[in-house]
Amino acid sequence: MSIRIKLILVSVLLISLTVIVSMFLAYRESKWKIKDLARDLLVSKTEQAYALCDRHYKNSLEPSDELKREIAALDIAGDGYVSVLLNEEGGSKGTLVVHPTAVGKRLYNDEFQHIVDILDEIDANDGLSGYSDFTYYAQGTDAKGRQGEAKIGYFKYFAPWKWVIIATGYEKDVFASRDQLRATLWQVVTPVGLLGVLVVYLLIGRMFQPIQRMTAITREVAKGNWDISIDYDTNDEVGTLAQAFNKMVKSLRENASIWHEFQIAREMQAQMLPSKHPDIDKLQVSAKSIPAKEVGGDFYDFLTLDDSKLGIVVGDVSGHGVSAAMVMTAAMSAVRFAAEERTCTNDVLAKVNTRLNKDIQTHMFVALFYGIFDPQTRKLFYTNAGQTMPYIIRNGEITFLPQAEEGDRFPLGIVRTASYEQLSIQLHAGDKLVLYTDGIVDAMNGSEESYGFERFSESIKKHASLHPVKMIDELVAGMRGYSGKPNVHDDVTLVVLAVT
Repeated sequence: MSIRIKLILVSVLLISLTVIVSMFLAYRESKWKIKDLARDLLVSKTEQAYALCDRHYKNSLEPSDELKREIAALDIAGDGYVSVLLNEEGGSKGTLVVHPTAVGKRLYNDEFQHIVDILDEIDANDGLSGYSDFTYYAQGTDAKGRQGEAKIGYFKYFAPWKWVIIATGYEKDVFASRDQLRATLWQVVTPVGLLGVLVVYLLIGRMFQPIQRMTAITREVAKGNWDISIDYDTNDEVGTLAQAFNKMVKSLRENASIWHEFQIAREMQAQMLPSKHPDIDKLQVSAKSIPAKEVGGDFYDFLTLDDSKLGIVVGDVSGHGVSAAMVMTAAMSAVRFAAEERTCTNDVLAKVNTRLNKDIQTHMFVALFYGIFDPQTRKLFYTNAGQTMPYIIRNGEITFLPQAEEGDRFPLGIVRTASYEQLSIQLHAGDKLVLYTDGIVDAMNGSEESYGFERFSESIKKHASLHPVKMIDELVAGMRGYSGKPNVHDDVTLVVLAVT
């Protein structure tokens, strides 16, 4: 049987449950109707007693014992009754004239607060004959063992005799038919509900047995068991799902080795980047590289050169992913070899350019900044091959490092015969350099607007007083806050140098 048929059966069950719910709602509606009828009963008994008083008044002007007996004979469900109280000023105020057991008892006191409230309410309405209202209270005495039970009453004032006619009853008595209806409904709903639960349990349990098996197999796959499959050959939707699941596991098994290779590539790339920041005189250094994918094309390096000089490398390979990572590896190796043979930054990049022009594909290139810092003189020699120009912070002002006017600015690997120019700048204690790739300024927000050089430079000025490590963290946080995304769109690399 297909899942569709099974769901039809479940729908039939739901319809049954809907009927039960409808019965419940009907009970609720009936409950309110019964409440209205109970109130109508109290009103009817009070009006009947009032009519008796009016008739006797017209005949004899004075109440008689016969009238009192007629009123006392008016019965209400259960222990309900009709009573009459005097509303005369003085010591007789609130005295019972008609009552099943307590005629002559005065109720205008704190023990019978509801009576006090009724008489005060009548007085507040100027003793208007025919004034009436409902009252709700709890039984104050232990009459018939029902102390504390909720009661409902309806009173009406007969002004000629200053009589307050009040019909009262226990809510439990006057609403007895409601409780009987509730009991009857529960007698029907309970077995039907239990039967429905049993049917649902059996039907759904049987329907989801293969899905439970699939869940158990999924846990095995999550543990790395790629050689498992689901043996469930049916023509229903679960069978189709099982077949798709088996194909997915097969695909995962085939791609697992690829993911493993990605992990190895990521680890190798991480090992190629400096494991720690260089410890060099008169310079504090910090760096961070964030790949856009599992592996990236951005890189940085610090080279220990002769005379305690420091080589500083920041590069950005075109593209992303594995191909960019492979070119990055080639570029880093080429820079390291060239730096051992050449002492000028432009000669180093010229040699690297020649090497990469031969080795990498024609559509790829490497933008690279290479600088040499001399701690003895605090002088920086540098050459920029298509990389974003570093910022220098001096005396609270932020500017770009000067760019070459005569040499080429092509990224490495594009033109075989490119000629680069070496520039130099005298640095002073307190100066800071911020080297970066374009991934940070090209970061986009939800409106596809780039972070840009202006926002980036403002962030640099804002955090210029921080230690390089903390400064990089704040610069990255500013970029992420603008983009509103946890992952970067392009590789991001930052290097901060603080001259001391």
